[in-house]
Amino acid sequence: MNDLIEVEKFKQNEDELVNAIVNSKGDNLPAVLDDVIEVFEFTDFKAKAWKILSSKLGKLDEQTELYQSAIRSGQQWGIAALYAQKRMGEITKEMPHGKPIHKKYQPSSLPYGKEDKLKNIGIPLKKAHEAEQIAAHPDILDDVIESSTKRGEIPTKTAVLNAIRIEKQKESNERAKRKGDKKIINEATTATKDYYDSVKGFEQAIKTALLNARVGKFAPEGLNFMIKKHDKIRQLLKQLEEAL
Repeated sequence: MNDLIEVEKFKQNEDELVNAIVNSKGDNLPAVLDDVIEVFEFTDFKAKAWKILSSKLGKLDEQTELYQSAIRSGQQWGIAALYAQKRMGEITKEMPHGKPIHKKYQPSSLPYGKEDKLKNIGIPLKKAHEAEQIAAHPDILDDVIESSTKRGEIPTKTAVLNAIRIEKQKESNERAKRKGDKKIINEATTATKDYYDSVKGFEQAIKTALLNARVGKFAPEGLNFMIKKHDKIRQLLKQLEEAL
């Protein structure tokens, strides 16, 4: 099992330990939220600094060894920052919500809400939610890290969150399609039942009409109308049989 990183040692041996974070996929990150925040802020600062440097070097010549070195360093720090955010999300997700304290008149015996606790340690609720999203989708996080590394890019939180949004939209579309397919199937089942019911009713109606015709209940001038209607019905019945 990976030993948890101590923040002070991390700052003293940053190159060695940032590689340890990447290699362990964040499993050796601190278990205390305040310590994780320190690691995140440090790794995020480094990643952004390397990103700025690589961007400037890239405008000169993308093939220089200095540029490639900046990209590799930026990738390591960017990956470490993402794993730190993932750990933050794992921790904040387990925090009890409680009841937010907004008014001074609220009884002090009530437990602090999650929002209040996060505010006290300087984490906006949106930032915690983003971290929790990353923590909830470790496979997408790893996919973004892998694809960004292959493209020679520094992975970012924005790229991960965009990938999560795309995946959620796909899932939503699939649910809508399944719901639509189910509706169509239900409608088709209803239409089939209606057909069988109508055939029974139509058969009985013809038998009744036949009895009436035999006793002269139909006017002779109605024969042409009847022939046309019967012809249309025969054509539809033929098409139905051919479709089966």
